[in-house]
Amino acid sequence: MTKVLVIKAHPHVEDSVSISVADYFIKKYRELHPDDEIITHDLYAEKIPPLNDTTMKAWKHQRNGQPLSDEEQQVIAAHNQWLNEFLEADKYVFVNPMYNFFLPAEMKQYVDIIAVPRKTFKYTEKGPVGLLENKKALHIQTAGSVYHGTPLEKFDFGGTYLKLALKLFGVDDFTDLYIEGVDQFRDRRDTIKEKAMQDAAKIAEKF
Repeated sequence: MTKVLVIKAHPHVEDSVSISVADYFIKKYRELHPDDEIITHDLYAEKIPPLNDTTMKAWKHQRNGQPLSDEEQQVIAAHNQWLNEFLEADKYVFVNPMYNFFLPAEMKQYVDIIAVPRKTFKYTEKGPVGLLENKKALHIQTAGSVYHGTPLEKFDFGGTYLKLALKLFGVDDFTDLYIEGVDQFRDRRDTIKEKAMQDAAKIAEKF
């Protein structure tokens, strides 16, 4: 069975364009792939394990074969749960707004806990090599202004970062769905949203 992992990093606001388009994509995808398993995480509602002093100590003790404290064991277990779920998935859908040219902090924190050497990638004499094969990803991102296809495109550091991170893991099949100008052109908000839903439906057919 194909597993689809949906990661939403969006605050709980009414009439979110990105969430609406993402939910529509999932609806169309489910219609086309009724037997696939779809797992969804709301990073604004769920607690992502941090990378902090306790985490670093736990990893060090684990590498050296030293006993872990109860707190360290809990941290390692939480990290492994999120990581293993990511490794077991076949397809990924990332959903977020652009925040100050980047991803929301919650999405960045998620990437941090799945970017694990010897799990999602490994170091070699020629540089890092991805360990994931035959997986694909979709990134749905909204922005108040229009960036892609304009001179401002270079300022979308978040979209570029996510694509590079997944490429590091070996996920080369990457699709972008940018929904832009929803604040700059508020009178065209519904039109922009409708166009994005049409694009989402087309992507669902091939995803």
